Amino acid sequence: MVQILSFIHNLTTMLFGIYISAFFLGVKQNRKNIFKLFLLFACQGIVYIISFLLLGMTVTDRLYAIIIHLPLILFLTLYYKYPVISSCISVFSAYLCCQLSNWIGLLALEITGKQWCYYTSRIVITLISFFLLCRFVCRTTETIFARDTREFYIIGFLPTVYYFFDYSFTKLSDMLYSSHKIVIEFMGFVFCISYFAFLFVYFREYEKKQELKQYSDLMKMQLLSIEKEIEQVKRSKQKFSILKHDMRHHLNFILTQLQNNKTEKAIEYIEEISNIYDDTIIATYCRNEMVNSVISIYHVRFADRKVAFNCDISIGGTLPCPDTAICAILSNALENSMHALEEMDTEEKWVNLTISEKNNHLLLQIENPIVRVPRFVDGIPISDKKGHGIGVKSIIYYVEQLNGQCQFSLTDHSFILRIII
Repeated sequence: MVQILSFIHNLTTMLFGIYISAFFLGVKQNRKNIFKLFLLFACQGIVYIISFLLLGMTVTDRLYAIIIHLPLILFLTLYYKYPVISSCISVFSAYLCCQLSNWIGLLALEITGKQWCYYTSRIVITLISFFLLCRFVCRTTETIFARDTREFYIIGFLPTVYYFFDYSFTKLSDMLYSSHKIVIEFMGFVFCISYFAFLFVYFREYEKKQELKQYSDLMKMQLLSIEKEIEQVKRSKQKFSILKHDMRHHLNFILTQLQNNKTEKAIEYIEEISNIYDDTIIATYCRNEMVNSVISIYHVRFADRKVAFNCDISIGGTLPCPDTAICAILSNALENSMHALEEMDTEEKWVNLTISEKNNHLLLQIENPIVRVPRFVDGIPISDKKGHGIGVKSIIYYVEQLNGQCQFSLTDHSFILRIII
C-alpha cells in the first residue's frame, strides 16, 4: 500500500507542478490545453520511469530538474511563447507551492510514524492546493507574470532562490541536514533580503498612489472651481437679461436728467450702467452656452492684459463629450497661454483659438507666441517653475479620460496645442 501511495503521490505532484506552472503564466484552463499538458506529462513520466529503471531512485531524484523542469520551461517558452524568465519563475513558484504538502506530510509522519499517513496527507493537500490555486490565485499571477517590471522580479526572487537552495542542499547533497549553521541560516538571510525589497517596492507604490490621489483631488478642486466660475457667468447672464428689460427705464431717467440740464448726473448714471454691463457680457461664439461662458471669461482677461484673442468656433449645442470636461481642457489651455504671454515684453500678444467638429469628433487648437522655449520630455512641455505645469497635466488627464489625443508642438516661435476628442 505504501508503494502504491508513493506512486500516486509522485503522479499528483508532477501533474500539480506542470499544470500550476502553466496556469500561473496565464495558459487558459480549457480542454485543449489540459490535453496538451497531459501529453507533456506522459512523455516526461516515461522518461522518468526509464531513468528510474536504469539509474535508480537516488540518481533520478537528482536528475528531476533536467527530466521534468527543464522540458517544462522549454515547452512553455517555445510552444506558448512566454518569456524564458517568466517560464522559469512560474516553474520555481509551482515548486515552492509543493512545500505546503511536504511540510504537512512530514507533520503527519512525525505524529503517526506511518509512511502511508505521510503519502496520504501529501496527496490530499496537493489536490486541495491545486483546486484553491486554480480557483483563486491563477488570475492574479497571470497579471503579475505579464508585467515586465521590478515588482515581477522581486516577486520571483524568493521562489527562485528557494528552488536552487532546496536542490543544492537537499537533492544534490544533504548539507541542510548536516547542522552547518551557514546553510541553516541561509533561508533566513534570503527572507530578510526579500522582505527589505518588498518594503522598498511597497512604499514606492504607496507614494505613487498618494501622488495620484493628491492629483485626483486637485483635478476635482479645479473642476469645481471651473463649475463655480461658469455658474457665476450664468448668473451674470440673468442679470444682463434684467438690465436689458429695464433699459427703457434707464433711458427715460437719463433723458429726464438731460432735459433738466443735469448733465453730470446723467453721465455718472451712464458710467454706472456701463460698469454693470461689463460684468454681464457673454459673447456668442457658438451654440454651446458653457463654451461661450468660458471663452467670454478669458476674452475679458485677455483684454485686460492687452492680448488679441482671435476665435474661430464652429460647434453645435451638444458636444461629443461632457461639457464640464471640455471646459476644463479649454480653461487650462487658455490659462497656460495667458501665463506664457505674461512673460513677453513685446506689445504684439495674441492667442488664436479654433474649435470645430468633424465625424463626431471635437478638434481644438490653441496657438500663441512664446519667448522662452519650454523643455520637452516625451513630447510634453515641462515647467521648471514651482507650482507650474499643473495645467498641462490637467489637459492630459482629461483628454485621456475621454480617450482622446493631444499634441504639443513649436513652430516659428509659436506654441501650438492640438487636441482631438
